[in-house]
Formats: sequence, C-alpha cells, structure tokens
Amino acid sequence: MKEVVLGIGNTLKSDDGIGIYIVERIDKYLEEVRRGAGQAKFIGARRKVIAINCGTTPENYTSIIRRHNPDRLILVDAAEMGLTPGSYRIIPPEKIEVMHLSTHSMALSFLILYISDLCKDIVLVGIQPEKMDFGTELSSAVRRSGDRVANLIIEKRLNEIITLGI
Repeated sequence: MKEVVLGIGNTLKSDDGIGIYIVERIDKYLEEVRRGAGQAKFIGARRKVIAINCGTTPENYTSIIRRHNPDRLILVDAAEMGLTPGSYRIIPPEKIEVMHLSTHSMALSFLILYISDLCKDIVLVGIQPEKMDFGTELSSAVRRSGDRVANLIIEKRLNEIITLGI
C-alpha cells in the first residue's frame, strides 16, 4: 500500500509545527533505510511512504498527490480537541469542520473534499498542542507524541490510534 503523508503546520508557532516535525522524522527514518542504517522494520517502507512538508499551504501539493497516486493519504496537523497536550487522535470527516486546526490558507474540510477525487482513503491525525505562541520549539509532550505518530505511520499501524469521539 502506497501512502502519502502531508505534514501541515507553522514551525514558527511552537506546537503548530508538529505536522512538519512528523514528516521530517519519517524522512529521517527513510534516509537511514536508504543508507542501510535503519532498523529492519523500516526496510519495506522505503518505496511505500512519501512524506511531504506542506507548511501552511497543503492545497499547493495536490499535483504531487495526483502524481504519486497513493492508496492512502495521511494528513498530520495540530488540532485543538480539548484533550491533554500531546494526545493524538484520528479525526473523522464529520468533526473536521467544527474543529480548530492549525493555521492554513484553506480549511482542511475543503481540501479533503477537493482531494477525495484523488484518493478515497484519507486519514487526518490530529495532535493536541500545548502552546501555539510564536517560537520554534515544540513542547516536550507534543514532541514525544510526534515521535510515536511517525513510528505508527512508518510501521503501518495507524489502526492503533483512537478515533476522536463524535
């Protein structure tokens, strides 16, 4: 199964940069595999996961999504869910419109509607931020969760992430 992961967020607003952090972690793992330094569990993932840093404009990457023609599209982003900082959840489509997601030029609900023609299996993973102030450092709880989410994506274990209640 080929997966494209879109990391969304603003690295200048503390925990809002968690989506970018996650795709950078995935890229680091994949680079280790290419060099032969990665753990054995990552060997099969090399050609099946593509991680893209979208910043705050994921809509600018639709042509790349189309070119890769993924079986699954995974969006990772900071999301205000009213949970403990660092908590992460799969956000169902019906919850996306009413949630505060990180700073984007286009609402994620519109983006998902637009790209649903390109890929039928779209998953949004939200990570609860602790702080969204100006700054480049992630909080420790959010960073730890980012590492866990990156591993779950690489290991194809998204099914282990709880879905946010409706």
